[in-house]
This record gives sequence, C-alpha cells and structure tokens, in this order.
Amino acid sequence: MKLIGTYQDLLREIEMYENRLDDLQREDYALRRIEFNKIALDMYMDRKHKIDNETAIIQAILEDKRETQRQILNKIEHLEGLEYKIAYKRFIEGKTLNEIAEELHISEIYAKKKSAKIGRVYQKYTESEKQP
Repeated sequence: MKLIGTYQDLLREIEMYENRLDDLQREDYALRRIEFNKIALDMYMDRKHKIDNETAIIQAILEDKRETQRQILNKIEHLEGLEYKIAYKRFIEGKTLNEIAEELHISEIYAKKKSAKIGRVYQKYTESEKQP
C-alpha cells in the first residue's frame, strides 16, 4: 500500500531537511564568529547570503512537509475503533499485517481485508481532494 511508504518516506525527508537546517545554522554561527580580517568582506557576504537563502527555502519545504504529515495523521484520526488501530499501526508505526493481527488478536486475513478497505477509502478521499 502506497501510504506506508509515503508516510515513512515523509518522516525521513523531514528528518533530512531538519538535519540540513541544523547544518546551515551551525555554518551561519561559525561564519559570524570569523573576524573580517580573516576573510574578505565580499566572500563573507556572498556566503552569508547563500546560507540565508538556503535556510529560507528549507524552512518553507519543512513547513509544507509538516503540513502533509498533519493531514495524513488527521485522516487516520477520523477512523474509529479497529480501523483506527489497524491504520495507525500499519501506516504510522510501519508494522506488518502479521504483527498487527497478533497485537490486536485478530486473524491476518481480517487485518488484511480491513487494511485494504482503509486504503481504498483513503485513496478515494485523496482523489476527491485533488478534484477542483
């Protein structure tokens, strides 16, 4: 099911961008500590400008990705009971249907049917949101 990979990939992307943002903030800090007599002012200003631009871009990307994460979690939270538990364990925790079935004391076949139903509902919901 695509949502599993999508959500897990989204989390990895968010982490990657957060790490890059941390790197840029450390580089900005180090650049500010350099005395101007150790680096030419035009080189300093050029690098500072590049850091600031990349930081702004990454912050915007992170904001979009976090919003996507919130939307996915919101869709799952609209489910109830067993469907919620299965969706959460499958999509958020990344568990297999076998693991879910064991934890919830249901058959793997039943877990698979419920998961497929959740996936179809999610896909219809997603497609209807894309329609103008």
